[in-house]
Amino acid sequence: MSTDYQIPGRVPEDGTPRQAVSDYWRDRYTSEPYYDNQLFFDDYEPAYQIGHTARAQDMIRAYEEIEGELESRWAKERGKSRLEWAQARSAVRRGWEEAVNLDPQRNSRG
Repeated sequence: MSTDYQIPGRVPEDGTPRQAVSDYWRDRYTSEPYYDNQLFFDDYEPAYQIGHTARAQDMIRAYEEIEGELESRWAKERGKSRLEWAQARSAVRRGWEEAVNLDPQRNSRG
């Protein structure tokens, strides 16, 4: 995806540059246990972005509390990703979890 990729109608509000999130995951996604070598980074990137953005927007609730909302977001915001929710779920969760590492000021709950 291009460096200026952004979900239509949404402005990143987490203070972490979108390219930093993409670069972080581009270096790591092939090491994740859910990685499928038939898929490309462009398939996974929207899932990482959704998870990261959700964490930035909702630091109070635990992941389990918003997973249903994230599934709905995935259906609307996945773009050209070939992942179905069952495949994207783990990447969304990892994007959520790693938001703390990309911005240490984030709440570590979840």
